[in-house]
Amino acid sequence: MLEPVSIVIPIKNRAYYLPNLFKNLSNLDYPQYEIIIVDDCSTDNTKDLLKQYPIRSISLKKSVGSAKARNIGIKEARNEIIALTDSDCFVSRNWLTDLVPHLNINDVVAGKVIFRDDIENKLNPSINNKTIISEDSPVNFLNTSNMLFKKSLWSHTSGFLNYRLEDVEFSWRLLKGGYRLFYVPKGLVIHHGTRNPFQNFKKYLQYGKSYSKLSYIHKMHISNKSEAIFDNRAIWEYFNLVMILIGLYIALFICYLTVLNIIFSFSFLTISVFLFTYLIFRMMKRIDILYRLYKLSFFFTLVVYMLIYTLKSQH
Repeated sequence: MLEPVSIVIPIKNRAYYLPNLFKNLSNLDYPQYEIIIVDDCSTDNTKDLLKQYPIRSISLKKSVGSAKARNIGIKEARNEIIALTDSDCFVSRNWLTDLVPHLNINDVVAGKVIFRDDIENKLNPSINNKTIISEDSPVNFLNTSNMLFKKSLWSHTSGFLNYRLEDVEFSWRLLKGGYRLFYVPKGLVIHHGTRNPFQNFKKYLQYGKSYSKLSYIHKMHISNKSEAIFDNRAIWEYFNLVMILIGLYIALFICYLTVLNIIFSFSFLTISVFLFTYLIFRMMKRIDILYRLYKLSFFFTLVVYMLIYTLKSQH
């Protein structure tokens, strides 16, 4: 007999997802479950909308981040089995039915996640077979968009820590503690959330900062051995972009000679940083480039400033 499940979802300023989210979760093919949504101090009408649905909602007076919001929801859960997903996700009808039975012999179970955002798909590792997760497995962490475990395990392991990549940290901490993490290519979850380029840039810089800390603490690196490092199509796209921007560089240089050198200096730095960032995100698939981006951005900025100083000193 399948045990009852508590589904815990953090949410912040995503009121427009709530109708479809509730409709989706209401149609699960599972005998007994509760839905707990933790509102992380939203500033839109999320709080008001939550009152319209027959779910358990927790509204926080201060924003604490997704990791702590999940912990708060799990603490209030009435059932032993905890299922995690996100507010911008669509879960398959058999989501819980496919994954819950695997908790009989595993400590943590995760299912397949497909990201609608192209960048997310490239940066998030994926595997196609049932896999016992280890430090050296093709993927060595499980995603909170589609993760199940028992509340007793969460209590014994201090839950999620306040990192931007809390699922990576949680997975690595459990691996170090000898727990059994299991991936099943079933129980599909589709991650619909998309962001504009500026939001993605901010997000992945935060990921890179957290990843650098986690790698140092746990002495581990995210693996994605099944993926090729370079995306050939992206190289061609990047080449075309460079050709267009070379013309812009020439125009800026004319501005430097005829108008104000500060225009050239600022624009040169902006475009150079943009090109570097675009190259990283489009050409590289492995998620550990987040760490490289975090480290190299400082070096690259320093080099650009030195180049600008050299150009200015010659005139």
